[in-house]
Amino acid sequence: MTKTVYYVACSLDGFIADRENSLDWLMEFGFEEFSEQYASFIADIGAVIMGADTYDFIVNDPSGWSYAMPAWVLSHRSLPGIEGADIRFTSADGPGGIAALHAAAALAAGEKKVWVIGGGNVASQFADAGLLDELQVTIMPVLLGAGRPLLPLARNTRLTALGRTPYAGGAIELRYAVNTPDVSEAVTRP
Repeated sequence: MTKTVYYVACSLDGFIADRENSLDWLMEFGFEEFSEQYASFIADIGAVIMGADTYDFIVNDPSGWSYAMPAWVLSHRSLPGIEGADIRFTSADGPGGIAALHAAAALAAGEKKVWVIGGGNVASQFADAGLLDELQVTIMPVLLGAGRPLLPLARNTRLTALGRTPYAGGAIELRYAVNTPDVSEAVTRP
């Protein structure tokens, strides 16, 4: 069965972007230390889902788009596509909303996982709907004080620890199963 995972890095105080919505603080850490783990992770991904801000960041990054699998981008605005990439833009406002989007991504992923790249608001919609199976977060050794939160959930959500990986530079990756909430108690997001 396909699993849906939110794989992300955040500050020790729980932010994925700083006050200016920037990831410059994260880029300072480099990626060499995490490259082997990331290669293993991405090899098991069959579809990706992200928000418009994450998409903008990726397409404006000098390394550019690197995803060979189908991708869904949640947005209420028109965004440019990328030639040769399988990118599907959606507001997820139509029939079925997030659940229909999840079903399409899971079908495309097959036996692999669906990666909810971000941001936190996108991942929260999946968690609040009971559609997020795992949280894989790398805590970076930095405090931002404010910014975009890791997961601005509508309700408390219990987790079950699956494992951890410490890195020499002070980061630590934590892996959790997301306990499926009673979706009858779900809070409707505006």
